[in-house]
Amino acid sequence: MRQDRQQPNDKERPGGRVVVRQERSERTRRNLIRAASTTFDQAGYERATLSAISERAQVTKGALFFHFAAKSDLARAVQAEACATSGAALVELARRETPAFEIATAMAHTLVGLLETDMVVRAGARLAQEIRTPDDPALHCHLNWLGALHGALSRARSDGSLLPDVDVRAAAVLMLSMITGTTALPRLPTPTSPLPHPHVDSHSLRETGDQWLTRMLRLTRPALTGPRPG
Repeated sequence: MRQDRQQPNDKERPGGRVVVRQERSERTRRNLIRAASTTFDQAGYERATLSAISERAQVTKGALFFHFAAKSDLARAVQAEACATSGAALVELARRETPAFEIATAMAHTLVGLLETDMVVRAGARLAQEIRTPDDPALHCHLNWLGALHGALSRARSDGSLLPDVDVRAAAVLMLSMITGTTALPRLPTPTSPLPHPHVDSHSLRETGDQWLTRMLRLTRPALTGPRPG
């Protein structure tokens, strides 16, 4: 009795093998971007080496060069992914049907959260400060974020949740400065001896960026929206 030949599964077919190779290639590329993000964040662009990145990603230098011809190409890939991730979150927030100033503050908190928890976003923001980056919101995180904040605050002035005489551009820059500044505070080394200034203590420096942002917004909000009723 003739037995039917076993049919190859999808991954054994020629087209299936191509798909598997593509998936493996994409997985390697993602690993390289994550490894590069960690290395750039910890060492900075200049001190980061391709050897360190390939070792962290657990791939050969040949595999790295297959995907990225130079360190600058890796940096651009990190910046692009950082902008895509953070930009998608901001677009989602912009769709909310709430007073636009609340949207702007939600954007600020979201960005601080990403900078504290997402290595790629943090590295992308650092790279924008360390290397020459095109004035392109798809690559320059700070331009991306500034545009989103400016859009939300412009809407806030229109819907009355921002005072009419507030300079929208200056307000957007102020919020961006708070975002980038507060996230640096928790990364300061904890002092091993009492701090020289009596009004600064090591406990306050260990607060999260989000906690610092809340404090900053509490101080600046009256100047932007007026005193709260009651």
